[in-house]
Amino acid sequence: MSHKITTLRIDEILLSEGFVSEEQIKEALAFQKEYGGKLGSHLLRFGYINETKLLAALEKQFGCESIQLSEIEIPEIVLRFIPARIALARGVIPFDYDTENNILKVACENPVDRHLRDELRFLARGKGVRLYVAAETALKSAFARYYSSAELAPETEKVASEKQAAQEVETEIESSITTENEKAILLVSDEQEDDELLRRLLEQEQFRVEMVDSADSAITVIGDKKFGAVFIRDTVQGDYIDLIDRLRKISPSIKVRYYESAGKLLLDDIVANDSTDLMVRNLDLLTSLLTLKEKLPSNHAGMVGHYANQICLRLGLPAKDRLAIMNAAYLHDLAKFYYGDVDQTDDQHVLVTLTAKLLESLDYSPLVIGVLRSMYMNLGNKYTRRLPIEVLGGSIVTLADIFCEHLLPEEKISLDRFDELKGMLHDMVGKLLLIEVVEAFLDLVQEEVLAVPNNEGFCQVMIYSEESQVPVSLEDRLEQEGFRTVIQTSIDKLVDLFERSHPDILILFKPGVAPEIVGFVDGLTRRGIDINSVSTLLLTDSSFTQELALLLERGIEDIIRIDDNPDLLIVKMKKILERLKSNKILRSPAGSQVGIGGSLKDMNLIGLLQALGPGIQTVRIVIRSHGHCLTVYLDHGNIVFAELNDRKGAGAIYDAVSWSDGSWTVDPVSPDSLPDSNNELANEYILAECRRLLDEHSRNRVESSTMNS
Repeated sequence: MSHKITTLRIDEILLSEGFVSEEQIKEALAFQKEYGGKLGSHLLRFGYINETKLLAALEKQFGCESIQLSEIEIPEIVLRFIPARIALARGVIPFDYDTENNILKVACENPVDRHLRDELRFLARGKGVRLYVAAETALKSAFARYYSSAELAPETEKVASEKQAAQEVETEIESSITTENEKAILLVSDEQEDDELLRRLLEQEQFRVEMVDSADSAITVIGDKKFGAVFIRDTVQGDYIDLIDRLRKISPSIKVRYYESAGKLLLDDIVANDSTDLMVRNLDLLTSLLTLKEKLPSNHAGMVGHYANQICLRLGLPAKDRLAIMNAAYLHDLAKFYYGDVDQTDDQHVLVTLTAKLLESLDYSPLVIGVLRSMYMNLGNKYTRRLPIEVLGGSIVTLADIFCEHLLPEEKISLDRFDELKGMLHDMVGKLLLIEVVEAFLDLVQEEVLAVPNNEGFCQVMIYSEESQVPVSLEDRLEQEGFRTVIQTSIDKLVDLFERSHPDILILFKPGVAPEIVGFVDGLTRRGIDINSVSTLLLTDSSFTQELALLLERGIEDIIRIDDNPDLLIVKMKKILERLKSNKILRSPAGSQVGIGGSLKDMNLIGLLQALGPGIQTVRIVIRSHGHCLTVYLDHGNIVFAELNDRKGAGAIYDAVSWSDGSWTVDPVSPDSLPDSNNELANEYILAECRRLLDEHSRNRVESSTMNS
């Protein structure tokens, strides 16, 4: 079925088909406003429609086929075509595969999302993708049913994605997704009698163990079999460097460990990882301190080192290898500033050479120098059988450096830019970059891109535009940022939907001169749209005049020129959402039994006290963190009681101000249930002292980290 999208909303279709009543739609819209989710899902939950009717309406809305997931059984082999973490992040699930036409059928909520289709085609590797619309509740049920354990195995999925080329579909999935390889261990030991106990212990834990007596024998074995780990006794004969390079080429995540005795095998691994993590943190701290001291631009604050570390972790590199690569990455990042910025590849290689020569004069680690010298190296499509750590590390740091050169600090990568980045990096495979590194990095970035923004139900945006003048790029950008948008081109439909759904943000797209715009806004007010009750933004091409300024007094929150950077609009909308999140705490009427809760990572103690300022409700705040519990009572927003263990009053709040992990709840209480007051200090004084203590805590933490480093 071709995609012929109707301009009708889902509620209009359901009403026109006679599936629901106007009252049922209003009830579901009110519930959606409070708790988020899809309108159709709430209608299903209330029992006003069934899944068949909802899918019939969705088919008409999107102009495509639908799938009733609750009525089918999805084969496990089909589920593996798309990694579980990607399916969960993008809200899709593969349910069938047409082998004859090489078409993967995927259920989703928005089958006309062209970016989603392109992503899935990339992930499906050579297969066509056909999207089907499914009910939101059915999709969530399918996720819970099929992905309860799959999402816990990202490494296995990655192995599956790397081994698909040149194999039959069923064979490649069955062989690569299995955990048998992870349970296989190759034991390389020239003292096999002494290590027989180690072998038996491993086999008791259900590992499949194969023993050889030399590195050369191990090279022969790994040509035919796959192993999850290789343990090498430090006295074995043969070219063990060649063995390790070959293992790394098979998969960088294979665990390779040297050992003197069985007893030290696990201990050395734990100590190495802990030491590496500590040293990497110290490298990051040192770079940050130098950045502050020298007033370096923020893209020199360890960004290359950060991304290189993430790639190493994604590849599962041993601690020793990761530490060498991290040293090279952070040194290169600093050298870029001290030697001057360069843009061309040849100049980058000159910079690397200068840094390497300086380190050689200081008798620095040869491995770190080797990684640096391998940066921006023409690989010439070599390293198909062996992969030295210097080459792998050089490719990792090169990729991280290229990425940071094209990325502004804290910039969010759009799906369009991700597609461009993906194409650029694949063009460099075999020349500057290794395919193993590129695939690991794309997985890493993809998870960031596909992270669904959590706006806690506050993201309903209604846009009015005459004759659909809103640019498609702006609509796509709003959707990527997590906003649920609906565009109306009719005043009648705008008024009707506004009354029923009460959006969080109203955007009025109105070109023209100032008198026309003022008349338009006045007309909306007369039709019943109260712009004071909703955050309203006006987009116009008119010059800002005193006449337009009067609209700010009437309730328009901001006036933005249409030709301005859309980032300005996004920033303002996000600030509105943050305000709505804070105000949500205040929604419950006094005496209501319904409270609200959240995480300290999203809103800390200071934020809570600010949100519940003087003149607001009477509530009880309970904050829990690592076994401790702070209880605070507010009387019309004023702090009247606080208790934490033996501490009372403001002191209890001061003791908890630095908590960053934990949860909080806010419950309305009646004035009669307030405890006797144990605090006489004003909120403003307590908040000021809290900020001072928090700053002092942060300084002490930095000083302590500096001393440890």
